[in-house]
Amino acid sequence: MEISRLLDSFARKWRLIVLLVVLGGGISSLYVYYTEPLYQAETRLYIMNLDKVSAENRFLDFSDLELSQRLVQEYYEVVYSRSVISLVAKEVKEHNLSEREILSMISIELKKDSNIFTISARGYEPTIAADVANATGRVFATQIRQLSNSDSVGILDEALVPDYPVNKGVQKIIQGLLLGLLAALGIIYIIEYFDTTVRSAEDIEKGLLVRVIGIIPENNI
Repeated sequence: MEISRLLDSFARKWRLIVLLVVLGGGISSLYVYYTEPLYQAETRLYIMNLDKVSAENRFLDFSDLELSQRLVQEYYEVVYSRSVISLVAKEVKEHNLSEREILSMISIELKKDSNIFTISARGYEPTIAADVANATGRVFATQIRQLSNSDSVGILDEALVPDYPVNKGVQKIIQGLLLGLLAALGIIYIIEYFDTTVRSAEDIEKGLLVRVIGIIPENNI
């Protein structure tokens, strides 16, 4: 299909494009308006076997960083353990959260080739999200110290109370507008692809492989 013909079709069907773009933006706006705001708080931690470095009285080297990255992978599941979650529930008992609710709120993000990872907590109350994230980070660090008998885990950044929800905003509306635009362009493309209507002498020459020797004008003679 020729680009010029496709662009001409887009221009002729501009009403359909506008309709679907407005429809997509309207649906996404309603979704944003009626969706309960969800907040996310994050605390960042690091894992570094500093005890070994101090005992050997030397500086950090690549092998230490490599070991720390392996420890991040090994300690990953500890965050979701019952021992950690139960202690977190006790730390945030003023919020009356069950262990199952806390477990559904938290998630972990591991960065490739890094000894730093992030513990996130999502909730419908920004203060609760921050409290759960910070409590999880503190309990996790304490548990690792007790299990490994070392200070290999530390808190780099504590979670702050988030100001804005993660499921609301202009971004969602823009996504709806773009989806409407893509839907309109896709529909028009499919219509044009299966449309065999002859619109010009060039279409006849290309379709029948013959030359056009005359054209009857539209105007009355």
